[in-house]
Amino acid sequence: MTLLALAGWMLALVAVLRVVGLGRRLELVACAEHELRGPLAALTLAAARSRPIPPAVVEGQLERALVALADLTEARRGLLATALPERHDPRAVAERAADGWAGTGAEVSVEWSAGHALVDADPGRISQALGNLLSNALEHGGGRAELRGTRSGDHVRIEVANRGGPTGPERGTRRRGRGRGLGIARRAVEEAGGHLRLVHDADGTVASVELPLADA
Repeated sequence: MTLLALAGWMLALVAVLRVVGLGRRLELVACAEHELRGPLAALTLAAARSRPIPPAVVEGQLERALVALADLTEARRGLLATALPERHDPRAVAERAADGWAGTGAEVSVEWSAGHALVDADPGRISQALGNLLSNALEHGGGRAELRGTRSGDHVRIEVANRGGPTGPERGTRRRGRGRGLGIARRAVEEAGGHLRLVHDADGTVASVELPLADA
């Protein structure tokens, strides 16, 4: 191979790497924008229905928006914001995620039977995951969703259920952004060492988030 040919191949490789890097940055920006739109949409809906906006809505949606802003800042470098794990009880995060829809016309019932269950995870990422799952569940459940917390062996299981149809992009018509939201939720859960599983049945979908207990 001549020196000129080798130089050509090297330039082509550099060009490919730049395109791949640009594609990753664009995807990360799109994900961060998706995450910002979710809380803003919920706050806008709450503002249209009630004055003033209930504090629970502001707190629940702000937690998710702050994570999105951090991701948007890092997306310019092709990175995600660094997760900040801390030991906490995910019940508080789950309840804030549910409360974030108060006053919007949506109805989220919460049933927590996991007791005091500590996990080592970034609360913002867990909020991000539950926010996306609740958004999907409410969309397909006619504005109604169920959030349940239980223990499963050495894990805490948080389930988000709807009874109006499937939430997975592989079932029915795929709305723009829905598959991205599920991908964001899955990544956030796996980053915490957990797993996200979708179970479809004739009544709807249950999204099950399993997080390892810190003291297991």
